[in-house]
Amino acid sequence: MLRGPESRLRLITMLIVAVTLLIVAQLVRLQVLEHANHQAAAQELVRRQYSLPDPPWGCIRDRNGDLLVGNAPRYDVGAEFRRVADPAEAAALLAPLLNRPVVKVQEDLTLQPEDEEYGFGWHLLARQVSPETAEKLEELWLPWLTLTPTWERCYAEGALAAHILGFVNEDGLGYGVQAYQRRFLQGQRVVRVGDVSGDAQPLAGEVASEQGLPYPGTDLRLTLDRTIQAYVEGELDKALLDYDAQGGVILVLDPRTGEILAAAARPSYEPTRYADYAEEGLEALFQDPAISQTYEPGSVFKVVTVAAALDSGRADLNWSYQDRGMLEYGGVVVRNWDRAAYGQQNLAGLLVNSLNVGAAKLSTQVLGLEQFYRYVRAFGFGQPTGVELAGEAAGLVHMPLDWNWEDSFLATNSFGQGIAVTPLQMATAVAAIANDGVMMQPHIVAERLYPDGRSIVIPPRPAGRPITAETARTLSELLAQVVDEMPQAQVPGYRIAGKTGTAQIPGWGGYEQDQVITSFVGFGPLPDPQLLILVKLDRPGVPVAMRWGTQTAAPLFQKVATRLFVLLGIPPAAD
Repeated sequence: MLRGPESRLRLITMLIVAVTLLIVAQLVRLQVLEHANHQAAAQELVRRQYSLPDPPWGCIRDRNGDLLVGNAPRYDVGAEFRRVADPAEAAALLAPLLNRPVVKVQEDLTLQPEDEEYGFGWHLLARQVSPETAEKLEELWLPWLTLTPTWERCYAEGALAAHILGFVNEDGLGYGVQAYQRRFLQGQRVVRVGDVSGDAQPLAGEVASEQGLPYPGTDLRLTLDRTIQAYVEGELDKALLDYDAQGGVILVLDPRTGEILAAAARPSYEPTRYADYAEEGLEALFQDPAISQTYEPGSVFKVVTVAAALDSGRADLNWSYQDRGMLEYGGVVVRNWDRAAYGQQNLAGLLVNSLNVGAAKLSTQVLGLEQFYRYVRAFGFGQPTGVELAGEAAGLVHMPLDWNWEDSFLATNSFGQGIAVTPLQMATAVAAIANDGVMMQPHIVAERLYPDGRSIVIPPRPAGRPITAETARTLSELLAQVVDEMPQAQVPGYRIAGKTGTAQIPGWGGYEQDQVITSFVGFGPLPDPQLLILVKLDRPGVPVAMRWGTQTAAPLFQKVATRLFVLLGIPPAAD
């Protein structure tokens, strides 16, 4: 029998051995059997997926290299709110710097029920604060505050060419060339897996690595001329005041290439404040009146009708008709703009006097359904032009097989009623006449400049040939006779071809009374047109006797053309 001390010693020894065996067993389990699991869990604490700061978007310049849209450094401010000891005190410090109400900042710094439910630990406090503000925030030495570098789009010329340049919002949606060319302009974001610090930010060594750096966006050079754009916008603003018009468009194209040199549209907006407009429910301002909004072109469309008659061989310069002031077709009575009868008229008289009856006679009795609409389609109506701008409308052309077709459309469409076009569609169609019958696709992007030094020049691209060169020259001469009889559109020293339009505005139950859209589209100088200018004024508020394209749009065309011929160094015709 063992004595007391010996038994106690043996018991203690057995306990020590048992505990040791348990510890060894645990060590074997942790370091051998479950080693891989614990190693992965430990690695997750220091190696996570993270994104490098977004690279800058590509810059946008005009045709001469002048900056239109660039980038400014900014910072997004966030907070790991679970680490904030006193949200009220922290909010009092941050709110003045972030220009936000203290209550709102405090809410973002306080744990919310949804945060608990979904495990959120970080809140965005402010977007795109200036570097100066970021520096003041850093001086607060708040370990739970995060500053993420980002970029803000800056418009070097303010609201100039706002509709053309456009914007892209935080959801990747937008307008203008920036939305359409986003895949080129936006840089390539880089997502990696690497070592991070306690606040889930990549370590300095990770960011400094040259492997897979963010790829900056591609720069764009536009066809736009900043000087011409500024001048045209100024003249449009003056005209809206002079004629008390509610809106308007001026387009300047090179008919030989389809390049858009200027595109002014009103009403407009400031792209940097797009969020403010959206908050106020003014998103309609983002739509470009030159490409996104349609209108009935009125008598300008007679150019297309006469082109179809000449090119199809159904009419020539010897064709004539007896104008009795009215023509009934499809249950609709067509009358001339002044309800007068003009007697014997030819194609020149039809255009010079802008006779609705003559245009309707060409479409209904000379051309017919198939021929007329074949040319309407060939000139690009009823389909987008393909210009590199987001939000382009297709317009509206009723075709004979459509469910809502009416026989009267064949007559009324001939003089631009019952058909809807965009200003750019109308300008592109008339530009084909100026370019010997070849219609060029309108375009705004002249060149893409990649970060690696590559450059891709966007060449002019024909969009079709709706009429022959002979037809185009004959029609150009007829349109020159129109301007010869219209002093309001003449440019001293230059021969101009063009046509006015005065269109009623469709509304509920018919056309609005005493409200019109006036327009003029012209090109020159003949015989080698280098400029095409379209002017459109919406609802001029001048006296009724002055609400004609001849009295409003034509003088504006004259003023713009006179100045642009000089700016572009286009010499007058030799005596």
